[in-house]
Parts: sequence; structure tokens; C-alpha cells
Amino acid sequence: MSVRRSAVTVSAVLAALCTGVTPVADAAPTAAAETLNCTVNAAVSFSPPLSAGPKATTVAIGGTASGCEDSLDGPTAVTGGTVTATLRFDAISCSPVTPPALAPGSSATFTWNLKNGTQASSTITDIAIVEVDGAGTLTGTVTGSSTRLAGEKLSALVDVTSDQPIVDNCVDVLLGTGQDIAHSTLTADATFS
Repeated sequence: MSVRRSAVTVSAVLAALCTGVTPVADAAPTAAAETLNCTVNAAVSFSPPLSAGPKATTVAIGGTASGCEDSLDGPTAVTGGTVTATLRFDAISCSPVTPPALAPGSSATFTWNLKNGTQASSTITDIAIVEVDGAGTLTGTVTGSSTRLAGEKLSALVDVTSDQPIVDNCVDVLLGTGQDIAHSTLTADATFS
């Protein structure tokens, strides 16, 4: 064995010991998971309209995903797409005292446009929302049967607005000087990884 090869072998063993990893001879590289970042702009409908008191509400979302940055560069890279979602709440209101209670059965579907002119889709379930007062984080998991991003996690930083920030509109609803909120819009920075 040459001195150079011995030095490389010793270096590999020392590096593995320092990181707690056992070196594997000629291990095949593992495929990296896809990371996808897009901006979502969508219309939001509250049924029944968002009011001062908590009630069961269905929130319908429909819009576009654009400005996508896909780690899988090439002909199947995502360039954009559309999103539809149905979020069901056991209780939601304009009141910050009542935390939103997301009910089972909420889901979202992204239909992706790919660089090569074809489409793929991702259906998200296991949706959870942290904080809703006009902004918050929505998380979920892409189902295994999806044609794109199966098993990946979604994390979306969401900002909900209407004619003015929804928090301001909710203050008006709570004070009795504004109407219940039936429609709004949202912008979200969505990351799949």
C-alpha cells in the first residue's frame, strides 16, 4: 500500500470517527430530495363569513404558484402552477382569544407546470396551522400517491389580507363597526423539502 493511499484511508477513518459515521467502501451516492420554493397568490372564501364569534367554517382557497425555484433543474423542473385547498375549521373567528381549531379532512392540491410542457401534481394532507391573525404558518405532508414531491413536507408562511389587513378588518368586526368577512386574499411563501 502506498503512503498516499494510507494517508487517504487514515483521513477517511478519522473523519468518520469524528462524525460518528462508519465509512462504507464505494457507497453509491443517495439521491437528494427535491426542494421547491414558490410564491402563492390566492383568493380566499369563508363559509359562513368570518365573524366575532367562533363557528365551524370552511375556507376555500384557489390561486397560482409562481416564481418557483426548483432544485431539480432540467426539463422536469417546476415553473409554476395552480393551487386549490379546502380547510375545515371546527371553530374560527375574528377573536384572538379563540385559537383556530382545524378539523380533520383539510387538504390542498398543487397542479404543477413543468419546463418540458407537461404537468404533475401534489396533494397535501395532515395540514396544521400555527397562528391565524392575518399571518401564520401552514404545514402539511405531500401524499405518497402524488406524482410530484411525494413524502415531502410543505411549510408555507401565509399572509392573509382583504381590502386592508385582515387583522384591521377583524377589529372592525369585533367592535361592531364592520361586516363579517366573506372574502379575502392571501400571499404565501411555500417551501417543499
